[in-house]
Amino acid sequence: MSDRKKILVTVLMPVFNSELFVAEAIQSILKQSYQDFDFLIINDGSTDNSDIIISSFSDNRIKYINNKTNKGIVSTLNEGLKLSTGKYIARMDADDIALPDRLAKQLDFLMANPKYKLCGSRAIAIDVNGKEISKLNRPLHTDQLKVFNLFRNAFIHPTIMADAEAIKKFGYNEDYKYAEDYLLFSQITMNYQVANLNERLLLYRIHDESITSKKKEEMMQSEMKTMAYLLSFLFNEVDQKNLLIHHSILRPQHTTFSLQEVESHLINISTANKEKQIFDQKILDKQLQKDWYNYLLKSNNKFTLGKFLSSTLFRIRNLNLKQVIKLLLK
Repeated sequence: MSDRKKILVTVLMPVFNSELFVAEAIQSILKQSYQDFDFLIINDGSTDNSDIIISSFSDNRIKYINNKTNKGIVSTLNEGLKLSTGKYIARMDADDIALPDRLAKQLDFLMANPKYKLCGSRAIAIDVNGKEISKLNRPLHTDQLKVFNLFRNAFIHPTIMADAEAIKKFGYNEDYKYAEDYLLFSQITMNYQVANLNERLLLYRIHDESITSKKKEEMMQSEMKTMAYLLSFLFNEVDQKNLLIHHSILRPQHTTFSLQEVESHLINISTANKEKQIFDQKILDKQLQKDWYNYLLKSNNKFTLGKFLSSTLFRIRNLNLKQVIKLLLK
């Protein structure tokens, strides 16, 4: 890929019809405080001016692949993994902005902690004009991430840097479109140490052309298949009803299940983990309590606090009133 000395980091960025934002994304990588990387850009058959914009950049760190036809995001990402030669692979999206110290801080962490194979960060969500919408938080430590990931993706995809050998071992799965990263990161998380840095290292753009806005149904099916993989660590068999209940915790607007069914499912998770010891029990029980309370809030039930306090999910931990208030205010 490069005539320079062995490069530690390959930045992988797929592009599809990103003419509005791709120049800013490229510039944000080229202006990183850590400069010694390869930048692999794969234009996946764009029909706009993305090719012209990418080709206008002249930098010996860039390797540009211009696919004449659209192969899809999963195929493009796997092509990128095969072509990447760095010891570490950093993901980047063509509509986001990497903050200047992103690569330096993630590389420092992974080199100082070789047992860790995946490192993400927190981020700031921005709109099409670059205006801040919200702050995007994720847990930081392996045990927290494993539990969080059981219910929702614990990593913001374009923030991650991963050990190349680990990420190539699993790759992106074509059968999990639009949540292919959720499965991949789940596989890595269940097999290695992982982390998110307690810093916001990316501006994550949200707009109408986002995959999650256009392909929601396929995305939800892929989410459920990933959840089935994760639940298989706790249960010998995961039936469709319990899988749908579990997914409704992430997307309660799509549920028709009773509160009793949801509560029972969450209790079963805690009970199964006491036997299997897959997840840290205290962290898991705290997450179950939070998800149960949030589910009750979204159900518009008038007796939310009472149902929460009377639930076995609450009694799992012997919380005092001060702790309850703190939990509910989080």
